[in-house]
Amino acid sequence: MFKVNFINPFVEAAFEVFEAEVKLNIERGTLSMKTSSTTSQEVNVLIGITGQLHGQVIYGMSNLTAKKLAIKMLGQPVRILNDLAQSAISELGNMITGVAAGKLDTEYANLAVTPPAIVIGTDVLISTIGINRLIVPLKSEFGPVEVSVAFRDEPIPSTINILHAHRNKSEVFI
Repeated sequence: MFKVNFINPFVEAAFEVFEAEVKLNIERGTLSMKTSSTTSQEVNVLIGITGQLHGQVIYGMSNLTAKKLAIKMLGQPVRILNDLAQSAISELGNMITGVAAGKLDTEYANLAVTPPAIVIGTDVLISTIGINRLIVPLKSEFGPVEVSVAFRDEPIPSTINILHAHRNKSEVFI
C-alpha cells in the first residue's frame, strides 16, 4: 500500500543533509502526486530502496542547480556535469536517502539502498510499475530540487529473506 507519510523522512533528511553538507537553507513546497513515468527535470538522481519497503526516490533538478550544488560540494568550478560533478550530485542523493532509510528503519526493518544512478534529460521514462509518485519541491537559493518518492510496503519474498540471512553471516555470493 502507498502511504503519504513515506515522503516525510526524505524531506526531513534533505533539510538535514543540505544544511550539513552544502550549508544551504531550503523551504518545502506543496505536495503533489504524479502519475506520469517520465522525468520532469534535467538532472535526476535515482535511488532504489528494497526490503520491507520497496520502491524508488528521485531527486530532480535543473542542470544549473546541479552545477551549483556540485561547485559547493567539490569546492571548485564546474563548467559541465562531468563524471566528478555527477558523482558529487549522486553522493548528495545517496546521503539524503541513507538518512531517510535510517528514519524509516523504526517502522520498516532490513532496508537496503541501491547505488545511485544519474539520469540526464527531461521526459526520460522511469517506470515505477504502477506506483504513483509523491513529489515535494524544495526551494533554495541554488534553484528547486524535486523529491519524488514511489514506494510500497509489502512483505519481502521468502527468497530475499534467505539471502539477507546469509549476507548477515558474512558469506559472499558470486
